[in-house]
Amino acid sequence: MKKIERAIVSVFDKSGVINFVKVLVNEFGVEILSTGGTGKLLKQNGIKFTKISEYTESPEMFDGRVKTLHPKIEGGILYRRNLENDLYDAVRYNIKPIDMVVCNLYQFKEVLEKPGIKLEDALEMIDIGGPTMIRAAAKNFPDVIVVPSPNYYDEIINELREHKGAITEQTRLILAQQVFTIIADYNAVIANYLQKYYNPTALFPNTIIKVYDKIQECRYGENWDQAAAYYKDASSKYGLHNLIQLSGKEISFNNYLDIDTCIQMLLDFKTENYITTILKHTSPNGVAIDKKSQLKSVQMAFKCDPLSAFGGIWGMNQELTETVADYIVNKENIFIEVIMAPSFESEALKILKAKENMIILELVDILNMRDEIYKNLEIRGVLGGVLLQEYDSKEVIKEWKVVSKKKVSENEREALIFAYKVSKWTKSNSACFAQTYNNGIYTIGIGAGQQSRVHVVKLAIQKAVEFGHKAGLKNSVMGTDSFFPFPDGLEVAVDAGAKAIINPGGSIRDEAVIKRANELGCALVFCGKRVFRH
Repeated sequence: MKKIERAIVSVFDKSGVINFVKVLVNEFGVEILSTGGTGKLLKQNGIKFTKISEYTESPEMFDGRVKTLHPKIEGGILYRRNLENDLYDAVRYNIKPIDMVVCNLYQFKEVLEKPGIKLEDALEMIDIGGPTMIRAAAKNFPDVIVVPSPNYYDEIINELREHKGAITEQTRLILAQQVFTIIADYNAVIANYLQKYYNPTALFPNTIIKVYDKIQECRYGENWDQAAAYYKDASSKYGLHNLIQLSGKEISFNNYLDIDTCIQMLLDFKTENYITTILKHTSPNGVAIDKKSQLKSVQMAFKCDPLSAFGGIWGMNQELTETVADYIVNKENIFIEVIMAPSFESEALKILKAKENMIILELVDILNMRDEIYKNLEIRGVLGGVLLQEYDSKEVIKEWKVVSKKKVSENEREALIFAYKVSKWTKSNSACFAQTYNNGIYTIGIGAGQQSRVHVVKLAIQKAVEFGHKAGLKNSVMGTDSFFPFPDGLEVAVDAGAKAIINPGGSIRDEAVIKRANELGCALVFCGKRVFRH
């Protein structure tokens, strides 16, 4: 392995660079070349270096736009040390080898986050010399080591010490690959920005460029014989990658799908009340709101369908208390796969950690970032491509239209909206029966994934009866995710005890459904928004 003798150091992010360069110079005698801003910092810290302009005998030009674009720089990086013709050119043109390139790029992505950023300011933050140098170094990695981020400084120092001033080819290769990933992401951000700038009203541009970073390989996919991994969108600031795992086994592919649904469901409810959601296979099987007690919301959510709650995903919208943790751990027949909350009382966390395999996730502030989270488009993979759509993040009530003769009280309105939100997150076709109690609302029967609307209503009723909510069906409310194509679904719901029903309306048979609701004395609300979930 060849020792590092000459390095060029030109960084935008200067964190850690002084200590790193001091090690290069003092321990390994590396000659340093540097540019304006970085060079100034090196000089202030007493580090000897050669200015790029002196080394190339060519001044920096155009307000610093041209500094490193020179044959002595690019040639020193690119020439192949083992080829006779390259060695001949290097001698002929007085080009010395540059063995290390320490460079990170202008932070274009961060600039775009500034409010009111102007095009000319954004263009000035498009790095040219930096990408050229690190691409050249990455291309010629057998001869040149590229260090594209401060994150690698300690690793490089350790390896230099281990190998007496040299770097292994394996490390060179890994960092070269990282460079092309960095460049891909950098170019994607610029391309997407310019595309948006010149066509700001286009929701679906002609080209979508994305870079994804692997966060974790899963134990397996949806099934045991499928491989799987979780990647985060490099351009997304908020997402599942923000969650903090406090305890438990590795998060699986199916866990991620359930966690995603659970968080989005919590985002749909107001944070001033205590919300508990219990999901299984990305559909809720118990949800409750309580205005005063987190424990009560947990108990009422579990009460809906305690059988399906076994092995479920549990989510709370406020700090999880010691009382709730004690209830979860000590009550019989509660087995939780994943539990999540914005934070946990210290004693609650101690209690929950007694369940070693239970995945405990801290949501931190993600429930306060609804607008940021839904800025991006939802992407779903299909054979040979992807489907894109806006997230279904709009309010579930587009219009409030009581179409029946029977009117709706304020309490009934609150319960109907609750039931409709739950039906939104239940696989289509869906139906949700809900009932009120002293300080809250809870689900008493949820039907999911049936091919016909009448059968999903029957399923929700069947489950309510099975789990002891037959009496609760009387004077309950029901939400269902789309219109009734026929009156039969409404008839079954009313026969079970529903006094008010909400759906979007929009069927060619709406008038027949309204007529039947009036005949049965049921309140019927059309909200104008369908909430299918496939």
